[in-house]
Amino acid sequence: MRAKEYTKEGQGGLAYEQNVFAAMQAAKVKGLDLGDKPTAGFSNVGYGDIEATYNGKPFNIEIKASAFDQMGGTSFRYEMSGQQFIPVGQIEPDELDMLLQAAQVKAGDIDNFLKAAQEYENNSNITGFPVRVTKDTREKLKTDGLQKAIASNISAKSSFIIKHYNKKQVYYIQVGGAGLFYMGKNPLKLPVPQLQGDINIELRVGYGGSGGKPTVSAGIRLQGRLRTENVSNFTLDDPGSIQALFMQ
Repeated sequence: MRAKEYTKEGQGGLAYEQNVFAAMQAAKVKGLDLGDKPTAGFSNVGYGDIEATYNGKPFNIEIKASAFDQMGGTSFRYEMSGQQFIPVGQIEPDELDMLLQAAQVKAGDIDNFLKAAQEYENNSNITGFPVRVTKDTREKLKTDGLQKAIASNISAKSSFIIKHYNKKQVYYIQVGGAGLFYMGKNPLKLPVPQLQGDINIELRVGYGGSGGKPTVSAGIRLQGRLRTENVSNFTLDDPGSIQALFMQ
């Protein structure tokens, strides 16, 4: 049974996790123990969004609502000293790790931007983001191509994603509209394909409004998205498909 397209408008990540949990409950598969119902932030401290077992063996599952789902994203502070990226908002630790590793390839371009801002502003105190510069400096940085050099879409292959989830003993991922996949290992030997795809990291400089002042503030943002086009024959958001999966 192929994965069904998950199209409910406004369906958030947690709501989809709970939809999957409910479908797995409804399937009533012998030997399948689902553990606790997913709650906000659950996978921060556990082994996936659903920590199930099947015949006593771990069945930890990461869940994404779609094949182009967000995998972390927030604004970052940045310090040239040590080339440190520091998240401003909350983000899951494993997703933060993926973003930071991908972003490091742009640290040199970010440093070049900041060094030029120091020169244009005659201000050695400009050592990171967020940064406040004059509108003239903003235009110079843009004209010189320094802002464009930072803006990028950094692609990391599925092996990058797999490595990070395997570190917390998660070997299965359910993707809305695509179905169930294994990642790296298939300890339960389920008849599902391995995840293929990548994570696309969007890195950019964004300016805030000037509020009528001669200066503008600039920040840096990282946003990750899962991108996969392969489709599984089984999905965990449909009780019938779950029953068929465990009858194989």
